[in-house]
Amino acid sequence: MMLILLTLAALFLAFAVFCMFGLPYMLMGPRMFDQLAERRDQQVMAGALLAAAISLVLAPFFVPGLISDGSRVQVMAETLTGFIGRA
Repeated sequence: MMLILLTLAALFLAFAVFCMFGLPYMLMGPRMFDQLAERRDQQVMAGALLAAAISLVLAPFFVPGLISDGSRVQVMAETLTGFIGRA
């Protein structure tokens, strides 16, 4: 189920990126990227899309710790931080 949700999120993210960059590029051409450097709202939207893409890539690493019980969370935290075996 998690794989289906991540795939669906990736498709929606790809569609959002296409709507923001692909469609205006098809209509305006390279001038669209010239306006991207000047318009603050487009820069914020590009940053939000980049943050969503990064969180989508990192989601499989952090989801097991979020949905498991306390003992598994500790094992996952030790694995991620590299402090395995310390008491």
